[in-house]
Amino acid sequence: MAVAIAAISSIALGALLGLVWARLAPRVDLIVAGDGKPYPEGYQPEGYMTDDGIAAILCAIAGLVVGACVVFAVRRAARGQDLDRGMRWAAVLVVVLGLLGAASLWLVGTRAASVDFDALLAASQAGDAVRAPLRLRMPGVLVLWPAASALVVFAVAVGDWLVARSSERQSAQGQRPSGA
Repeated sequence: MAVAIAAISSIALGALLGLVWARLAPRVDLIVAGDGKPYPEGYQPEGYMTDDGIAAILCAIAGLVVGACVVFAVRRAARGQDLDRGMRWAAVLVVVLGLLGAASLWLVGTRAASVDFDALLAASQAGDAVRAPLRLRMPGVLVLWPAASALVVFAVAVGDWLVARSSERQSAQGQRPSGA
């Protein structure tokens, strides 16, 4: 039940961030040429890069938040009992949640900012300005969500391991004979 709630929450967060992405991402202005094809007005690579950059930032932030929430939930559920097993499940879970959330962000964002671009071009004449639809040109940014979540789980697991190792060393030193 908790996994289903986490999946629904991740999809909902992705949908919300998709709407934010659609709102924040700039659109590139295109000029319809005599051949009916659109070309960027001037050369605007920053417009193309910025929409992918905003998606990347949103994915990274969401990944950190989801990773922290999953780690918190696993630690609370484990309460010292078999935390290692819980962290292994958390590592798998955050990757799945990240993929679901990132896919939701992409689908909702591109659909919310979509237009029938072919119909728009067909209705346009040479010299008309149109806005390019929102499109993710670097789909690799979607990997940032599960990667950031996995990084949080990894960092917490390494921290737990270091604390446990330090505790073992201190307890081993406390059990040594004083003459050693």
